[in-house]
Amino acid sequence: MSSQSPSLKIAVASWLYGDKTIGRLLCYYLKERGIRLVVLAGNTVSPSLVEWLIDKCGATVLGVTGNLDDSSLASVLASKGSLLETKPHLIDNLRFIGLGLTGSQMEYSCRSNVEATVFVSFLNGRLHKCCSGLSTGIVDEVLEKTEANLVITGACPHPCVNGKVVSPGYAYLGWVGVIEYFTGRFNIVFENLRMKM
Repeated sequence: MSSQSPSLKIAVASWLYGDKTIGRLLCYYLKERGIRLVVLAGNTVSPSLVEWLIDKCGATVLGVTGNLDDSSLASVLASKGSLLETKPHLIDNLRFIGLGLTGSQMEYSCRSNVEATVFVSFLNGRLHKCCSGLSTGIVDEVLEKTEANLVITGACPHPCVNGKVVSPGYAYLGWVGVIEYFTGRFNIVFENLRMKM
């Protein structure tokens, strides 16, 4: 086992569902674990929760929209964080791209000048999935074009991993995923904030 520290730690949540209690638990968890980057994989519902994670918790927030998110959530992500379904975001030589449900068109391509690409989607792919939740073939098409190294999907109620596809589970049930990136590889763990805190 290597004692190498990860170059980046990422908290991943989906289906926050506007739950302020989970938002507070997530903030405490971020501070406790020294995590400054949060990826929201859809159905966050509350724009004020995104603002709070950014302003009060000091987190960088990237995300995509889900079927319960409206344009106000997309606007907050676009102005205060990063709405991944409209433009890629580069952090520590990792490229984050996304596919949400705003209907925004983004040109997806393979970029060889980054260490890895993380693709965030509210939906599973039909071929690339880790549960039987909502899916679309568009996810598979984007993966083929981008050659993403890791896929985060928000469609699964419980945490799961299948190859390079990961879902954190529903945050309103307490689930959060933590992805640690080491050069060339990802380590993924899941915790339940309702049981932990």
